[in-house]
Amino acid sequence: MKLGWLRKEVLHINDLIPLSTSSVAPTFSIAAAYGSMVSIMGPHAIMAVVLSFPFFLFASIIFRQLNRKAPHAGASYHWGMKFMGKKYAAFQFWIVTLAYFLSLPPIIIPAGEYTLDMLYRLGLITRSTELSVFWDSIVGILWAIVAAIPLILGAKPTARFTEAFLIVELTILGSFIGIGLISLNSHEVNNFSWDWFFDPKYFSSPNSFLALAATMVIVATILDGWEIDSYASEESKKPHKWPGLSGIVGLLSVFLIYMITMPIMTIETPIPALSSSVDPLARWASYVIPQYVWLMDIAVITSTASSLWLTAYILSRAWYAGARDGILPEFFGWTHSRTNSPVLNVLVLTALEVLVQVLELAFPSVSSFFGIVLTGAGAFLLAEFGMDAITATVVWWRSRAVKPVDWTVRIISPLTAIVMVGIVIVGVINAGSAFQVQPSIYAVTLGVLASFGLLFVYRSEKYKLVVPEWLKIDDKTILKDEK
Repeated sequence: MKLGWLRKEVLHINDLIPLSTSSVAPTFSIAAAYGSMVSIMGPHAIMAVVLSFPFFLFASIIFRQLNRKAPHAGASYHWGMKFMGKKYAAFQFWIVTLAYFLSLPPIIIPAGEYTLDMLYRLGLITRSTELSVFWDSIVGILWAIVAAIPLILGAKPTARFTEAFLIVELTILGSFIGIGLISLNSHEVNNFSWDWFFDPKYFSSPNSFLALAATMVIVATILDGWEIDSYASEESKKPHKWPGLSGIVGLLSVFLIYMITMPIMTIETPIPALSSSVDPLARWASYVIPQYVWLMDIAVITSTASSLWLTAYILSRAWYAGARDGILPEFFGWTHSRTNSPVLNVLVLTALEVLVQVLELAFPSVSSFFGIVLTGAGAFLLAEFGMDAITATVVWWRSRAVKPVDWTVRIISPLTAIVMVGIVIVGVINAGSAFQVQPSIYAVTLGVLASFGLLFVYRSEKYKLVVPEWLKIDDKTILKDEK
């Protein structure tokens, strides 16, 4: 193997949309995060999603426009390098690494839990095995290894695996939504309230506002993933046209699923049951149609599996681009001669995932470990999108506004940057205490993690900006992509 190029022109828009939808992983996201959200805000957790969504939509529009200017496997950090400079890009590369690497444990841990839960419901294992942290870690490790297989096979096989899993996930979830709607009259536990979507009281006191901000940090982890098409741009058939557009479609699709599923769950399930459950979807199903909870487990597991390899896909492409630009050692950019996949960096990433699972065994509380890493991932994801918004602000205000979309980006970019960074600052204050960790210790921990980015900044003058020839913009390229 040697430093090579990714395989170009393999992903169609019909591949990118499922990738962007499945990477957000609606079923898994609800199962993994909604319980933590409800534990902080109760039924008003839905409000945190509603308030967060516009800014993620703005971020997706920003990604779309930045992709049209500079599609690249490095996406976020590449735009920082091209438009803001090497030092900015070096720090952003580390933020991207933290955002997606910290997103992996909150996927792997539930993958083990949900698999054991399904096996228990089918009578294949004992209750003690299902509740075992050891077996949870072992099964999670197995999932991490399995998730590496599509990535090693390449972008197109990854897309095919994803599409198959997404069909299973949405078919089962859609069936349960239909059953839930039919059962509303007979299974109503909590009276529906429009206040769940927006309640001014959360702006009336510091404690309420901090709870909202902390929940919005978690929401960042269930509204991200659509940006995978940006990191797949070098493998897209129309890199200047499709990446970004498919991300917007994926985000809108998942938000619609949330706005239907979350209220139904909240109506038909006791709030304490939701907030204390590691899988609120299964808990909801147990109240509505208990004999088929195992089917919901299958939906959650398929969603979890695809989310795992797609999150790893994003990070593997960022690391590949980083190796090509000299930010990481060259072997992170070695590609397989047949699949053109960055196999070695996928193997390194998988090994690190396994290591984190082993460390989980030493943590006194799995739920606290999960919550802390989940909110940490959310904080760095918000920071990533905030830095992208800053980049877009500089780019569009420096250039001449010609089209209405230019003025749109000029307006939404600074607004998105302020909100994203503001949520990180305010949310971190309360996110730690929500999981029994002192806010000061939690904030210092995140600060220390972020500070390692200064090592990349120190070496930034050695970095180079590498762009494949087929991605360099000229009149012919633009004309080809517009067709």
